Amino acid sequence: MGRGLWRLFSAGGYDSRSLYREPDWMRSPRGPDVSSELRWHPVVTLLQLTLDMPMATTSPVGYGHVFAPAHYIDAWIAVTDVHNWSPEEVERLKQYLSKKP
Repeated sequence: MGRGLWRLFSAGGYDSRSLYREPDWMRSPRGPDVSSELRWHPVVTLLQLTLDMPMATTSPVGYGHVFAPAHYIDAWIAVTDVHNWSPEEVERLKQYLSKKP
């Protein structure tokens, strides 16, 4: 697998170590969209993740691998240390991004 493709998989939560260890996102506390029924099994989980990556683009925006830009605004504000935006401006940006396809 080429470096670029490997980086793409790694950024999406794919980790070849899932072959022999449980991924962090499967541990408690799980995200609200990670089923409590999901279990880690050596080898099997890695194969499932491998199949999931190219096929997980049909979920609603904000779930799976279809990211919602509006969900990341608060984190970007914290990381970039923005101080001059009012709560109303932040909300307006979130609304704008929510309407984008």
